[in-house]
Amino acid sequence: MSKTLQVIRFEVVRSLKKPSFWLAALLVPLLLGFYIFIAALSGYSAGESLESGVDTSGMSLGVFDEAKYLKTNVVVNENNEQQEIKTYQDKDSGIKDVQDQKLDVFYYLPASFEEEHKVEVYVKPDTVSVLDDYTKPMRGLLSMTALSEVSTVNFAVITGAVNFDTTTYSNEDNHEVDMSEAASQMAIPAIGLALFYILIVVLGNRLTAAMVEEKENRISELILTSIKPIHLVIGKIISLMILGIIQLTVLIVPLIIGYLVAQRFDAIPFDITITFDPLMTIEYGALLLMSYFLFTSMCVTIGAMASSAKDANSFMSVIIILTILPIFFIGSFTSHDVQPYTYFMSYFPPSAPLALMMRGLFGTLPTWELLLGLADITIFGLLFSRLATFIFCHNAIATSSKINLKSLLGSPRKSWKN
Repeated sequence: MSKTLQVIRFEVVRSLKKPSFWLAALLVPLLLGFYIFIAALSGYSAGESLESGVDTSGMSLGVFDEAKYLKTNVVVNENNEQQEIKTYQDKDSGIKDVQDQKLDVFYYLPASFEEEHKVEVYVKPDTVSVLDDYTKPMRGLLSMTALSEVSTVNFAVITGAVNFDTTTYSNEDNHEVDMSEAASQMAIPAIGLALFYILIVVLGNRLTAAMVEEKENRISELILTSIKPIHLVIGKIISLMILGIIQLTVLIVPLIIGYLVAQRFDAIPFDITITFDPLMTIEYGALLLMSYFLFTSMCVTIGAMASSAKDANSFMSVIIILTILPIFFIGSFTSHDVQPYTYFMSYFPPSAPLALMMRGLFGTLPTWELLLGLADITIFGLLFSRLATFIFCHNAIATSSKINLKSLLGSPRKSWKN
């Protein structure tokens, strides 16, 4: 144990003394926050633009209602002002005015409108864009005409503006379920899922490189003369987990502070209520910790097997793909009718952490399966740790870019085992 603690202390202190460690730890939240801000801003702007269409408040509009359907030619524009649409007596005159740029938009309701439900729009913009939508004024006219002939309640039913109030009862004691509280409890699995995803994506490459660097520096044989491989491997795994948690803390703390400050000054546009059930928090906290232990053990195994960082990164991509495999089958995790391949991914070592967290997020993971999955992940984490030790004994001083399976399956040096 003392040897393992020495490895842990050495690896943690050495990494904490490196400016690159803190630079990466501080840059990650800044870049992540900047990315989220830009994505949210661009997404909001694009969605708002597509929803609102082109602003026609300053444009000249015309219409020829051959079907005699419209009851008015006045519409409320984007500035909440009444805008009158010029009425034409024939279609050709309206199209000619558009072509001569005397009119910006011309709408034509053919005589067959009530049967075909089709409106023709003619426009000649300065710049042609497939995203431009000039139909909003005509939609307003049609809605006002429909509302004038249909009762308010029928119009609400037709347009889907009916509100539904749903009451859900629990199967256990038949009590009424607070859906907002149930939704807030999804926050614990969601937070665990987000943290694990950050750990494997942001810190994954460093985990494999940690075991390769001694072999690349040609000091692994010297290390093994003073310490057993099991102490080195376990120390590496625990120290890497500690460093990952430190970087994760550096990432999370500013987000929590920013949320509390924004909530204090009412800068959050909607109320976010998160209920932290103590037992659920412990369960998913243990799942996150053991999942990171399993992932770290697999990465260290790859590092022990490879002889260079380049070679390790090639194998690392396979581990990443197998780990995030449940994302490609997200539909199967939202259904309470669990499929056989969902069970397989829930207990298959690389994909088990993400699969269990996703099932917990969507409420399809019973407590007994969570505990069984937690035991499964812990056992495989220990097995991979032992496998990493076994492989490191055989491959500690390998310098070839190719992995020699015969060497890996052979007998390790007795001095290294002892």
